[in-house]
Amino acid sequence: MKTIQIVTLLSFWVIGARADSKYHPITLSLTTEKQSYYEGEKVTFLVRITNTDKERAYPVLVPANKHTGRKLYCLNVYDKANNTLLLRYAEDSNMPMHVQDSGTIGVRYLKPGEQVVIPIYWNDDTNKYRTEVSSHHSFGLPLFAGMYKVNVCYNPNGTVEGDSIYAYYNDSETEIPADKLAMPGNGDQSNFCTLRIRKSPKKDITIEGVTYYTQQDSERQFWWYYTDSIGNGGTNTRLVHLTNLPIDSFTLRSNEYYYSHFTDKYGTYIKRFDDGDVQEYRRYTDYCPEELLTERYNDQKQKIYYATKLPDGRHYNVRYHQPGGKKDQEMYYSPNGTKCETIKYIYNKAGEFVKTKKSLTTPCIYNLETGKSYHLTTEL
Repeated sequence: MKTIQIVTLLSFWVIGARADSKYHPITLSLTTEKQSYYEGEKVTFLVRITNTDKERAYPVLVPANKHTGRKLYCLNVYDKANNTLLLRYAEDSNMPMHVQDSGTIGVRYLKPGEQVVIPIYWNDDTNKYRTEVSSHHSFGLPLFAGMYKVNVCYNPNGTVEGDSIYAYYNDSETEIPADKLAMPGNGDQSNFCTLRIRKSPKKDITIEGVTYYTQQDSERQFWWYYTDSIGNGGTNTRLVHLTNLPIDSFTLRSNEYYYSHFTDKYGTYIKRFDDGDVQEYRRYTDYCPEELLTERYNDQKQKIYYATKLPDGRHYNVRYHQPGGKKDQEMYYSPNGTKCETIKYIYNKAGEFVKTKKSLTTPCIYNLETGKSYHLTTEL
């Protein structure tokens, strides 16, 4: 019945619809309620939705009391660097509750030029597992002190209401039915807003329901974050984060240090240029092949190395000659790392490509008991 009602309402704006099937009259913009927040503080994002059409009203879906299933709006957190676009955190599109009643989604018709503002709360553990749908936003891992770029994605794909209103496309050739609005397959993206999280003066900081205990090292240059109150400096499984940001700050002009490690998930290390751009970024696992994402740049900010985990489970890396950006070497690892193909690119003295040289190696050994792969030099 709800779907029939939505389709009926759509008939009011379908008549005389524009010939451009990829027309997008609805735009999103994202801001934060405050200029900055402290670690552990509840963060309020404001999603401003605008109908830019000057003549017609258009529908948009907004959270009502739906507290299970897919989220309509998802946050993505990127690194602050301007020389690359690194996705640091992306929240799960599914809400974390399991209840019988999935609730409802609201349909809001915006008049020409009309706006509606939707609040989104992150780190609101008080209401996260209750009926406050604006609080159902989580990255599964903490955002520690730092400066980030954040955008929001509006993607109703997979909801009854969204599938009644939108036709989703991944290329310009896709035909859009006359009774549907066009929506990119990956949803509509907002602008980037800046999120500033300051180093908290508190010794105990709770982020996404987990309490971290901070200690300052003896030389007062670094702060250590532990998952319990014992701590003792150095590397151990309780140590999850290390930073040199002073209290009340979210960035440094030079030598900013960022390291995190979450056992059985991944670790992150960032080395920056003095202007905040990334010189080296590493996201890695504790097993072989370990690189999930690596980007490395020379002093001229030219990319000299890139590594990633491919959608099919393989791991890939490439080295570049700079200047010029010509490939030096590529490596393809099997998902468990027991096979690796190396492709070496050969050039003549004039820099012209001549040929490739391929080789096969076995960099990792698979352990049946643990289901993990390790470097051949690792003691099992």
